[in-house]
Amino acid sequence: MTSRNEAKLGMYNAVLTHIEANGTITATVPAFETAADALRAVYNNIIDASQQESLAIGGITTDKSQARIALCQEAANIAAAVFAFAAAASNNTLKEQVNYPVSKLLLTKDELLIPACNNIHDLANTNAALLIPYGVTATRLTAFETILENYQELIPSPRNAVTSKAAVRTSLTNLFKQADTLLKTQLDKIALQFKTSNEEFYNTYKQNRIILDAATSSTQVTGVITDSVSNQPIPGVKVQVVDQPYTATSNALGQYTVKVPVPGTYNIAFTILAGYSNKTQTGVVVTLGQSTTVNTQLVPLPS
Repeated sequence: MTSRNEAKLGMYNAVLTHIEANGTITATVPAFETAADALRAVYNNIIDASQQESLAIGGITTDKSQARIALCQEAANIAAAVFAFAAAASNNTLKEQVNYPVSKLLLTKDELLIPACNNIHDLANTNAALLIPYGVTATRLTAFETILENYQELIPSPRNAVTSKAAVRTSLTNLFKQADTLLKTQLDKIALQFKTSNEEFYNTYKQNRIILDAATSSTQVTGVITDSVSNQPIPGVKVQVVDQPYTATSNALGQYTVKVPVPGTYNIAFTILAGYSNKTQTGVVVTLGQSTTVNTQLVPLPS
């Protein structure tokens, strides 16, 4: 959703909140209430469509991100075992071939990550019998191969989601046109009936009709997630606006950005598969057109 449409959405909400808070006044002009009900229906459809827009690619991107992290972590763990074996055998060539810490893998692009993980798997498989004492078994290598194959299948998914997202955006464009038409041709005209009988209500309505242009930045929550003990960044943390479909996953630097198209006060949940206690930040105020910074630290679980 564009910043302009975010600003419009804020205006619609302000207008509807004002109307619905003054039912005694609006009841005197039934046509006004009917038009307001129609606007509320369109507004709700816009919210639903904006959530679909977020899910169209956001959910797939989150799945891919989490699968990528799982792949990189297991690849790094196996590579570390092979590295230790190579060091004990004084095989410097093998050591260099598997020198892949998880931080390096996480920063590697897909077109290079897949070959790197394949090499780690093949080198481990070549030395499989000698790696058993290091915790690398045939079963584990087979599982690693499955993780790698599953991730390869996810690589084109975000591209495939673009078509779905475009359809949702077309729907959003039409819904905003419907809302604007209802305001300009119905509510704004009928509201003149209150100008004399309820001047304060009318003036507030007019004030709420002003579109407060959003700033150049999107309405979003951003931040950095770090370890409460080491202060090191934590990748792979799922960040979700509670009870909403707005999600993101922290990158290798612990950074995240969650787009939140509708301003308001939300709770933000930070969850990770293993290693840390999950956390929820309550009462986060998201302001139209602004980037709200929420940095947080997760407590590591006892090893």
